[in-house]
Amino acid sequence: MKLKLITSFLLGAALSITAFADVLTLKKDHPETYTVVKGDTLWDISAHFLNTPWLWPRLWQANSQIANPHLIYPGDVLTLIWVDGEPQLTRKQLKKMSPTPRLEDKGTPIPTIPLASISAFLSKDHVIDPKLLKDAPRLLGDAISTPRFFEGDVFYGQGKFNKRKIYGVYRLSDNYLDPVTEEFLGTELTFIGHSQVSKNPNVSTTEQVTPHDFLKSSREARQGDLILPIPEHESLPAYFLPQPVPVSTTGQIIAALNNAVAIGKWDIVVINKGKRENIQIGSMFSILQSGPKVFVDKDKIEYKEDANRFAQMAEADLVIPAERVGELMVFKVYEKVSIAMVMRSTDIMGAKYKIQGLEF
Repeated sequence: MKLKLITSFLLGAALSITAFADVLTLKKDHPETYTVVKGDTLWDISAHFLNTPWLWPRLWQANSQIANPHLIYPGDVLTLIWVDGEPQLTRKQLKKMSPTPRLEDKGTPIPTIPLASISAFLSKDHVIDPKLLKDAPRLLGDAISTPRFFEGDVFYGQGKFNKRKIYGVYRLSDNYLDPVTEEFLGTELTFIGHSQVSKNPNVSTTEQVTPHDFLKSSREARQGDLILPIPEHESLPAYFLPQPVPVSTTGQIIAALNNAVAIGKWDIVVINKGKRENIQIGSMFSILQSGPKVFVDKDKIEYKEDANRFAQMAEADLVIPAERVGELMVFKVYEKVSIAMVMRSTDIMGAKYKIQGLEF
């Protein structure tokens, strides 16, 4: 029952659709046509035409030639047209000169965002309440007292396991706290690798332990790591639809999942907003750089951080307004936190920047 509860907890949320009402504004230097190339995303293509690429669904809206934007392929030629005063993209139909028609494999359609950057975080790494893992089975060790394990090794897991299932080896790592209220938001559950009940004829199972083959690892496993069932039917959608969020919804980036001090475009971050704030897959936020505090008097104006230690104890006279330095989009949602990708950044940013809902 405990393992079923854990597995259920790890399953992802479903996509939803929102209508867009803002008028599209094209870039001054936008192209009239664009040829899709391998590695493109719908977001990349829209950024060639729009200053607000999160409005990309409007470029394909009511266009019978591109009924499914996720079915655009490398080599397709997109042409900008106008319909009822709105810019739209149409796909040019290439004519074959050969008298004998020939079917060609067009390959994989382009996704909304770079899926390779988020696939591991969708299906493997998670945020969880450690209380749910209180009785979860752990990695015990091996017959020769090895403390660390690598791909191809055999180790023993606590209890009995299903021979037909693939398991994940996980490790509890960072606790996430709200930077303002200090509320506990959850703990990062880091994926280590895959294992299954060992097929090695030299090892055996008892009532207390089961040998595992360490099939594939992204890092070394250790004694005490958790052995949990891999969530079934977890899929990676190529079609992430941006969702507006009220500007009254404010929060903060609380961590970068690659432990980077500085973050930029396509980096993965954790924010302190989740299901309880009605955040969903596709939710868009502006990333804000807080303005500095300033002392102002008749003789001198200086930033609080540049003042002497005695002066810094006083309240600043004013605060320079925050500036928008990028946007992020949520792709995985938990109760109190969400995981998001930085979609745009004007410069290298800190991993603790504030965020604000992006309405459109």
